Amino acid sequence: MARAMAEYGLSLQQLADLPKHAQKAFPHQPSYTLYSLNDVYNRALKVHGSGKAMHEKRRMLIDMRHKLSDSERMRLRMRVEAQNQTTRGADRVVVIAFTLNLCDTIGKFTAAYLTGSKSLFAEAIHSTMDTVNQLILLTGIRFSQRNPDLNFPYGYGNVRYVSSLITGCGILSFGCGLSMYHGISGLLHGGALEPLTYAYYALFMSLLFQGSSVITAFREARRKAAAARISLVNYVRTTADPSLNVVLLEDSAAVTGVAIALSAVSLSSIFQSSIPDCCGSILIGCLLGTVASFIIRTNAAHLVGRSLPKRITDDIVCRLENDPMIRSVHDVKATALGVEQSRFKAELDFDGRAITNKYITESCYIQAMIQA
Repeated sequence: MARAMAEYGLSLQQLADLPKHAQKAFPHQPSYTLYSLNDVYNRALKVHGSGKAMHEKRRMLIDMRHKLSDSERMRLRMRVEAQNQTTRGADRVVVIAFTLNLCDTIGKFTAAYLTGSKSLFAEAIHSTMDTVNQLILLTGIRFSQRNPDLNFPYGYGNVRYVSSLITGCGILSFGCGLSMYHGISGLLHGGALEPLTYAYYALFMSLLFQGSSVITAFREARRKAAAARISLVNYVRTTADPSLNVVLLEDSAAVTGVAIALSAVSLSSIFQSSIPDCCGSILIGCLLGTVASFIIRTNAAHLVGRSLPKRITDDIVCRLENDPMIRSVHDVKATALGVEQSRFKAELDFDGRAITNKYITESCYIQAMIQA
């Protein structure tokens, strides 16, 4: 429809009564309307009066298109609405997680100071890193929504992978490192525990905060995985939405860490020893290191240029090879450019005879040429 209006100078009303053909690029996508080239050509002849007038009209449109600036051409290719729709869910999840983790951090540090618990201190560090990381993720999401420009023609979508990578490095260095250091230091030097009543209050409140956050992230990830028609595990593993995945992994680790800290504090209270508490701090550090390693590895792979899944590439190649105008497909490369954006490159060997036959069949009037 857009091509008929742009190249032949026709309006939507002039195309309204032409026969329409619905076609889908993919089975799960909505269909779009196509018109027969022959019908559009005949309608353009009727509207413009003659073939010469129609060609003049087409030439004017083509000249006007060439006069567009580079920035205007770039804006024509942008899909800002789709991009904003993509980031809206992750944006909301990160804001909720940031608010809950900020409250959780204050409570844990207060309880750790009052009780001297190593596990609780490790969890306080964990919550602090989560809060800072979610602020970094939120900044990355907002920055990734910037429109493409001449310097970055594919947009700023990869900024979300950069912010997620920074988040993973922060968890590994500060969260994992400080938690393990604090636990090992407690084992070597010992220390008496204060009454742990405040620790229980803080941990139960933390479980409430982190549980709410992880449920929100889980629902959003499950919704997006269902929309992409893949399992939740594959959605997280392929880092389809890095910001959302980081929140989901961090909060899942936080809930697990709270359970570890609660168990360690309870054992320390029962046995009147700081050893279980210190071991809990070390376990929390190992947990954070595992999550951080996964985040770093997956986001680094996307930044380097991970290829699309083979099933998607094969599907595109199969559709190209089934086109009668294409003889063969060579040198296929398909990589992910950012969140829900991909680039596909291939060398196509076109069938000149098939193209010529189609052109003669649909665009040329043999009888008129013979009579002329």
